[in-house]
Amino acid sequence: MNIAMLARHIETPDQSSPQNLVSKVRQLVDCLSPSNNLRTFQHAEDDLTIALRALAAAHSVEKLINKLHGRIDELEKLAQTDELTGLLNRRGFNIQLQRALSNASRYNEQGVLIYIDLDGFKPINDCYGHAAGDEVLRQAANLILEDIRDTDFVGRLGGDEFSVLLTRTSWENGLSRAESIEKLLNNLIVNWQGRMIAVAASFGLQPYGAKDEGLDLVSRADEAMYKTKRLRTNLSGKASEGRRASL
Repeated sequence: MNIAMLARHIETPDQSSPQNLVSKVRQLVDCLSPSNNLRTFQHAEDDLTIALRALAAAHSVEKLINKLHGRIDELEKLAQTDELTGLLNRRGFNIQLQRALSNASRYNEQGVLIYIDLDGFKPINDCYGHAAGDEVLRQAANLILEDIRDTDFVGRLGGDEFSVLLTRTSWENGLSRAESIEKLLNNLIVNWQGRMIAVAASFGLQPYGAKDEGLDLVSRADEAMYKTKRLRTNLSGKASEGRRASL
């Protein structure tokens, strides 16, 4: 490639690859070296000096662009993270869910979606304060994270609602994992300034496969969770009535 062609390439660099600009300027430096140039030695040296300065500038631009790309990646990660718990937020979780469903459709994979809602969370905030409620959410999030695989995803969808995406797993294995998480959460007791706060949670599960869509899958898991919550509430109410009747 001659000098004129290199100059035109440098004027229109490939913005998707900052390293390409440095490569082109380096080629220009090599072309302008006195040993490779038929022009007078003095002119060649002047051109080479300019080219070397351009190369240094290109390196600076490359470092700046790489730094900006890193910052963009960092901001994108923050935009998908729940600040309180460190879990994925709703946006981040939905992105992972769509990727998992795309893989399920493409490779005929299967998995399980778990929807979790903490029972009686509002009274915790009302009785102990929002700082206590935040601590309950953090500890609940940590318990869930500790009981899943690296290939799974956990999101806080808002308030006291969580969702767990178990990828590439059968219904039986997903059910077993959900039972393990349910046991952990329903036995969790948070020590808040010397006062013990018992945690309870209701779960809803839905398997997914190649033909499932995100919104419908989440809706089904949510409805399954509310059925469980209503059942727990009814059983609790009947137990209370039985205790009063025995007095």
